[in-house]
Amino acid sequence: MRFLTDRKDLDSVLRLRFDVFNLELGEGLDSSYETGLDIDVYDPFCHHLVVEDADRNEIVGTYRLQTFEMACAGKGFYSAIEFDFSSIQAEVLQKSVELGRACIERAHRNTQVLYLLWRGLAAYVSHNRKRYLFGCCSLTSQDPDEGHLIMEQLEHDGRLQGAIKVSPLPGFECYPAGHQVDRSREVRLPRLFRTYLRFGARVCGAPAIDRQFRTIDYFVVFDIDEMDSQIREMFFQ
Repeated sequence: MRFLTDRKDLDSVLRLRFDVFNLELGEGLDSSYETGLDIDVYDPFCHHLVVEDADRNEIVGTYRLQTFEMACAGKGFYSAIEFDFSSIQAEVLQKSVELGRACIERAHRNTQVLYLLWRGLAAYVSHNRKRYLFGCCSLTSQDPDEGHLIMEQLEHDGRLQGAIKVSPLPGFECYPAGHQVDRSREVRLPRLFRTYLRFGARVCGAPAIDRQFRTIDYFVVFDIDEMDSQIREMFFQ
């Protein structure tokens, strides 16, 4: 587990992300098919945490990270493209790390790789003296009914954040107020989403629909100070 150091490494990460998001999941940017790389304007301004398979000398897992200071010096927070940050207290933003583009190669999609990534996240948060992790947690879907049903499930299970509230920006609303949904269908949270909830993530409001990346996104926050003590010890000690 380490951070990227050169352009060759970054290309490996961008290729892994393309393979997972575009080819495997059917998500991702249309422009990525021209290059075989999942890349956007935020990548040059962020830190890229990776887990490497030492036997194959290949990157098999990654997160994209940026602090408040990096966002101010760069392109801003990626999540702010879709969500209205105006209600988030400045103190919260200043103590935050944004994480995104979570990606693990299918053959290595196990608890060990995710554990190593989260050990790296914990070290990053501690080094930068931050308290919050936030970002978009996604469904591979463009179906408003699915987004609505998942939101109802999260609310029923007590997974909503009480103190921090955000709403989708105009044009990114997944469904209108009073949306009538077909409740006869079954929906299931993605595995990574379920893991985040187990780690203590809380959802801060209704989802946004990302028509460019072809996902439905929920803005989630981890408050490190409020994490379960066993989860904290697992990653921070």
